[in-house]
Amino acid sequence: MRRARFAAILAVLIWAGIAAWNTIKPLPAGTRVTSLTARLDESQVDVIDDSAGARNTLARELAVIDRAAQVIVLDQAPLARETGQHLLIRKRQRPNIRIVVLADPLPEIYGGTPSHYLDSLERAGIIVARTRLSRLRDPLPWYSALWRMSIGWWSDPYDETAPQAGLRASLRRSNFKADRRQILVADDGSGGWVGVAPAASGAGLAVAISGGVARDMAASELKIAGWSTGDDRLPAAPPPASLGVGSIDARFLTEGAIRGALVDAFSTAVEGDEIRVATPALSDRSLVTAILGAAARGVHVRVLLDTDLLPNRTVADELVRDAAGGIEVRWVSAGAMSSSLAIVSHRRELWVSLGAADFTRLSLDDLNLSAAVDFRLQDRAVVAHEFMDAFEARWSAAKKDASHADGDGLGYWRYRAQQAAGLAAY
Repeated sequence: MRRARFAAILAVLIWAGIAAWNTIKPLPAGTRVTSLTARLDESQVDVIDDSAGARNTLARELAVIDRAAQVIVLDQAPLARETGQHLLIRKRQRPNIRIVVLADPLPEIYGGTPSHYLDSLERAGIIVARTRLSRLRDPLPWYSALWRMSIGWWSDPYDETAPQAGLRASLRRSNFKADRRQILVADDGSGGWVGVAPAASGAGLAVAISGGVARDMAASELKIAGWSTGDDRLPAAPPPASLGVGSIDARFLTEGAIRGALVDAFSTAVEGDEIRVATPALSDRSLVTAILGAAARGVHVRVLLDTDLLPNRTVADELVRDAAGGIEVRWVSAGAMSSSLAIVSHRRELWVSLGAADFTRLSLDDLNLSAAVDFRLQDRAVVAHEFMDAFEARWSAAKKDASHADGDGLGYWRYRAQQAAGLAAY
């Protein structure tokens, strides 16, 4: 009996220790990046809109791949079939080109890249880095610690194929860990670099950037590939670029750095400014607090959310109720947005953030891989008008239905308690 009690206490201590360590452990290289500001000309920034069923982002991705001569780095999940085919064709055309594909270890049954796609890329000489998400901190530490102690030792992320998902895949998925970056970066064939973010078919809104920011994107992705695979064929990270010349300031941000930039931008908005937010999900408390604070200072705030994602309805009710009419919320149908856009209009200047990360704890608390690019530019710039027009078009088409906001007090406190305790998947 004494031995059993000792064993139980020891197991609990080990479990608690693993949970605590995987909450605070140092982040691996290439994560939580805030790049140096690069100055860009308007010709180096191209806003890509996929509204109304267009496939402009995919077309731009394929053009970048087809023009690359030395290096292509793609972090996309799931990998689009057309994109994979163009990678294979480019490798055949230029056998010495180094192509790196970072793959989220998500089984095909849950929307991940089919394993035979990745196998075909590897057979052609393309480097496939299966992202080691276990190196990241755990969103649900109490569950993940138990998983790491038991099933994690025997759970291969690529052992599940459609049409059935096994128990191990389901338990692995419950860790809520993912590579959400959605980035393509490559040389432009003439000595420069170009990046596309979010690089995902149907992203809704994306941006193609040339210059120093693209170099920073490549450097971060290659560091992640480095600790995800021991492949010595990985290309060296490009050196940082000089400041550049132009009228647009741009930065590449990842993980928690995205949250920091958003909070800073919202917190410095004053009466007469306007905040526009379009995101699939909004639940991060730092952002909610910053938005409410801006509205209290007289900032006009408009928020566009997905009707189905948790806990959008509870957060929307909080925003509308606590801001006393200073915040407008509208709704898009489920799955209509897969990228996040934030715009802060301040006098004659715009601050813009665009990326694949939604505005939740999972994306912004250094728990999953996520990325965005932010810009500071004059509101008269063509690029500024393109960002604002993209938001306004979505806002005009969205629903005003106030019934989507959930005023259930119990639901609100459940959301707050679960997030504070690290038990929520948002």
